[in-house]
Amino acid sequence: MRGVFCANFVTPRLHWEPCRSVWHGRCYTPPPDERFYYNVVADGDGFDWRPPEAVSRYKEGRDGDHLLTTFQCNLCCFRKQRRDPIPSFPPDDLLLCAIRRANLDAMWGREPHTVNATLRAAKGMIVQWSKVGLAPQFPPLGPFPVCDSLGMAVAIAMLMKSLEPGRYNTSYQQFETIRKLRAGFLNIYMASQDGVSSLRTVGGDKVKHHLTYSPTQSKWFEMFSQGYVRRMGQDVRQDWAIPLPAVHALLNILENEWRTTDSEASREKIASLGAFAVIGFCGSFRGSEVFLTDLHGLRTFLKDTERLGRDHVVVPLLGRFKGEQNSRYHLSPMANVTSSGIPILRWIKRLVEVREREGRLHGPAFCNRAGGIAKSFDYEADFIDRLMEIQAVNPVAVPPDVDVAEQFGVSRSFRRGATSVARARGIDDKYVTLINRWRTVENSRGKKPSLPMHEHYSDISILVPEMVKFSYGL
Repeated sequence: MRGVFCANFVTPRLHWEPCRSVWHGRCYTPPPDERFYYNVVADGDGFDWRPPEAVSRYKEGRDGDHLLTTFQCNLCCFRKQRRDPIPSFPPDDLLLCAIRRANLDAMWGREPHTVNATLRAAKGMIVQWSKVGLAPQFPPLGPFPVCDSLGMAVAIAMLMKSLEPGRYNTSYQQFETIRKLRAGFLNIYMASQDGVSSLRTVGGDKVKHHLTYSPTQSKWFEMFSQGYVRRMGQDVRQDWAIPLPAVHALLNILENEWRTTDSEASREKIASLGAFAVIGFCGSFRGSEVFLTDLHGLRTFLKDTERLGRDHVVVPLLGRFKGEQNSRYHLSPMANVTSSGIPILRWIKRLVEVREREGRLHGPAFCNRAGGIAKSFDYEADFIDRLMEIQAVNPVAVPPDVDVAEQFGVSRSFRRGATSVARARGIDDKYVTLINRWRTVENSRGKKPSLPMHEHYSDISILVPEMVKFSYGL
């Protein structure tokens, strides 16, 4: 049984004449000059150890692909522009190449064994029907209307976007970047006349499912996305967890800098970096969350700690957090000094002092010169510079073979490091969960009322001794 695939634009045809070419699956291949990226499984020395049959993955169709994947040939898809391609015209050649690549990616959204099983089932049914004189009873596989009902145009846009330089590679962009085009199209479609008129909603007040005719929600587009990811792979580069010795070495460098400088500008930067490090690490926060530290609240709780002799200091974050709808306080009690000697209270006091000398009593504790909330790039370079300095003199804290600039970052290194160190030091998982799942623990879900700061502290006060155990154990 042969796969029913239309040929490329091989011979001139009359306008709108149907394509009737029939191929074996392996005849459907990309052009030799295709520039789309293929992920290669290789060892650390670059040796490709894949079996011979794996080399052809994503580079040819298979008999039976048309039974699982909605297929429209290059020419049919092109003619939805209501014209024929111009031979040897570069833009048209590139479009035909992209159409073929999108079709192949959609086909390879299914594994070979699934395609073979479906093909065998189809052959078996034809044999059984023939015994009783029945013609094949499969529904027609085409033709399709002259419109983009599958999302081919968005798939082509994504493929073309993938050819642009990316963050980690100068020759292509990854799926995590280009998939945003699909989300953007869906948002626009849902706001359009077609999207509004076709939208149907099922469910109750809390959970709803939306039914839509958007072409990017088609089964073909789902298979295209899966095949695309399999062909390109995913190069996910998370911030490495910063180890405890590196945190101590970082704070020691900042301590020496603090003692040897009289410059207010330098002290402001040093205090900000030190406070950011202790709050991010000991509170297990993402970098974006640390920047929401409220200066007024920090000053208030610092005074309470000193006046009442508490063994902890409360770090208040004010803003709208990920997964929540309302701006509100989140209070994180931390030990004044951890069991390994991280001086949390000292650096928080220094941060408050430099802000007060600047005349700032309210607003974000981590701010830029204009008083706005600081961003990651305001701290990233200084953080990386000091880690490189540590690496040069202390290979135990930061191994010499680590690319510091590539592997560490203020966004998640402290949070990931805190969780790893906590478990390595034997801190009970319930305290790790309590800190990292504070939204669930406080039952916020974005619906908790925005209580005044001290009332909110009273509301969580029963949990304070438990919450402090996490930071103290570091």
